[in-house]
This record gives sequence, C-alpha cells and structure tokens, in this order.
Amino acid sequence: MKKILKTGVALAALVVATPVLAADLYYQPPAYKAIAAPPVAFSWTGCYIGGHLGGGWGNKRWSDPLLGGFEFASHDVNGWLGGGQVGCNWQYGAWVFGAEADASWADLSGSGANAERPFITSRSRVDFLATATGRVGYAWDRALFYAKGGAAWAHDKFSDVTALTGFTVDSTERARWGWTVGAGVEYALAPNWTAKVEYNFMDFGKQTETFVGPLVAFPTDIDQYVHVVKVGVNYKFW
Repeated sequence: MKKILKTGVALAALVVATPVLAADLYYQPPAYKAIAAPPVAFSWTGCYIGGHLGGGWGNKRWSDPLLGGFEFASHDVNGWLGGGQVGCNWQYGAWVFGAEADASWADLSGSGANAERPFITSRSRVDFLATATGRVGYAWDRALFYAKGGAAWAHDKFSDVTALTGFTVDSTERARWGWTVGAGVEYALAPNWTAKVEYNFMDFGKQTETFVGPLVAFPTDIDQYVHVVKVGVNYKFW
C-alpha cells in the first residue's frame, strides 16, 4: 500500500513540475542587430543648369596683310568673366558622357605699342565668350573627372588710339568662331547640387579685321588665343 502511495505522489510531483520545466526550456530566439543598407552611389545621369565665375588671359598678334604679314603689334589681354551653363549627362558604369553649352560676359583687355605708327597704341578687348562642347568623364562616386572639347565663340573689340590723348583713330568689332579643349573636376555636394573647377583653352586663329577710321579703312590680320579658369555651381533637375 505504501508502495502505491509513493508511486502516486511521485507521479503527481512530475505532473506539477512538467509545465515549469517546459517554461524553462522555451526557445528564446537571439536578438539580431539591424544592419543598415549600403549607401547608394551618386548618379550623374540627368540635366542641369548653373552659373560660373572666373578669369581669363590670352594674346593678340596684329599683322599687316598688305606688307606680307608684317607683325606690327602684339599684346596680352586679361580680366574677369562670369555667366551660366546648361547641359546633360548620361552615366554608363563609371563613365559619364554629356554635352554642355555655356556663355560668359567678360572683360579681357590689353594694349601695346604699334610698330607701324609709333604714336599709336593698339587696344583689344574680349567682352563675350561662349562654347558648345561634348564631355567625357570618369566618376568616382561623388567626384567626376572630365575632359571636354568643341566649338568656341568670342566677341572682340579692337581700336587704335593716340598714345598721348587716347583719341580713337580707327576701330572695329566682330564675333569670331574657334575651337576649345578643357578639363575639370566636379563634386556632388547634395543629390541635386554640384560644384566644379574647370580650365579651357580657346583658339580663334587668324582672321582679317577691317579697321574703319574717319578717312580710311584698312585690313589687319589678328591672331588670338584665350585661357580661361572658372569655378561653378550646377543644379541637377532630372
């Protein structure tokens, strides 16, 4: 009888202890730390509009076609420029291809002695520059290193003035075409904003200008090139 009672007590204790033991053995999954998604690389694909400021310098060489190309004046020009640009890019892998047009108001001026007329000073001024170029670059996430090339346009003013009084003896002005090459680096400051530093070389070759004065009109060949360095900001809207 005692044996039966002991067996019953043991079974009852086992029944009572089983839920507690099951609770102790309940599986607790380990806590996992949230993993942040990797940052998305900046995309240069899209169109943009922006502005720029900078400076330029160059050289003007004047020669007389009626005297076999005798060079009678040569002087440097330099000054400031500022304007805007618009363009579009398309990115394929790390390579970026695009097209851009820009225009700058400028004041690149200079003067020099005139060997044909000793009492005359020859003056030059570039008051407008523009380019239409293709671009190719290599993107390093938010940095873009690029080269560009295409057509260039300048508006020039030329004059001869008396060395003592500054009276204009003759003058001319003209728009002329040339070519340009350049390079730069652009960096994405934000999803829609970028900043750049750029250098351009513009060559406008030799062209004949007709100087007109009170009593005479005569031709002069003028050969010129211009260097430009500028900083700019773009807003990418697509």
